[in-house]
Amino acid sequence: MSRLPQSPQPQPSAAARRRRRTGKRRSVAPVAALACVLSLGLFGAPAYGVSGPAFGDLDDIKVGDCFNSDDDLKDYQGEDGQAPLSVDIVPCDQPHQSEAFVVFDLEDGPYPGEKKIISIVDEKCGPKAVTAYVGAHAPKASKAMSAYYFYPRSVNWSMGERGVTCFLGDPNGPTTGSVRAGGS
Repeated sequence: MSRLPQSPQPQPSAAARRRRRTGKRRSVAPVAALACVLSLGLFGAPAYGVSGPAFGDLDDIKVGDCFNSDDDLKDYQGEDGQAPLSVDIVPCDQPHQSEAFVVFDLEDGPYPGEKKIISIVDEKCGPKAVTAYVGAHAPKASKAMSAYYFYPRSVNWSMGERGVTCFLGDPNGPTTGSVRAGGS
């Protein structure tokens, strides 16, 4: 997964891939570079919907979950980056790489193709979704967050995989606290 350069208007980028623990594959692609450096207050916010660490599959991630993977976001740079084998869902008040802000399933039917999926995901996980999650007036902080997503490739589609996870992360390292508006 590549981190997009910070620019006034978000732009989608090429997808990247990683084998999942279940043997399925799910691509990773950045949703967009946020309108400016998305600066967020990340202190002392409680965890959302998580009571403790939980090791699991990408399908276990829910909106508001904070998580870590075996790789850091810098490992997703470029076309060859892949989704993590598994994730460790942690309370948001603990150090974490990523926070899910949109989770949804694509409609059943024939595989729509990677370009169509990316178009759907860009719309559902774009700047409006980020703003709705973090709030229109996020406080300034020193961490630069970027939006990314996991989505199914054709090989997982044939196994019934339809899940998409859009998440925010700082490729410079873990953060602490939720970026969600209100910190919940």
